[in-house]
Amino acid sequence: MRTPLFPRFALLTAALAASFLCGCAEEPQPAPPPAPPGPAQLFIVSAEPGQSTTLDDPIFGNNIRVVVDSSFTSAKGEECRRGTLTTQERENEVVVFCRRGGAEWSMAPRIWGDSI
Repeated sequence: MRTPLFPRFALLTAALAASFLCGCAEEPQPAPPPAPPGPAQLFIVSAEPGQSTTLDDPIFGNNIRVVVDSSFTSAKGEECRRGTLTTQERENEVVVFCRRGGAEWSMAPRIWGDSI
């Protein structure tokens, strides 16, 4: 005995409609644009190793001492700059900014969290 064609078609149509309603068939959203560089990033990527300054940065906090440590090439072939940030309480955080070719600088993942 054969199953009628209509119930199969109805099930397929219902499954497709459900996938659209639950969002399963939506196109992926584009990634948000990167945040503009902060003062600490701008200083680290433009200053020479050994230079330092004190500045306020919305990412790292106020009255942060920034020292440019070194420039290096990463294992992925990216140009990188490393700096040390120090708070008034003498807490330190090492940050690294890298770029490949002419791309914009981006911060490497922070190892110790979101604050110094």
